[in-house]
Amino acid sequence: LASQRKISEVQAFEIETADDSGIMPKASHEYACRLVGGPNNLGHTYRDRKNHLRSKRQL
Repeated sequence: LASQRKISEVQAFEIETADDSGIMPKASHEYACRLVGGPNNLGHTYRDRKNHLRSKRQL
């Protein structure tokens, strides 16, 4: 459920660092999924990741 998905402060930092380093969102999402043992353990989706980056850029 969307209400249960949340990007933590640490995950937000990793997302933003990967973006600042030029790593594409899909590649960084796949890497994060592998680190935690799969997408079900990550706590957010690829779309959540893209939305986070879009909202960061709008600030």
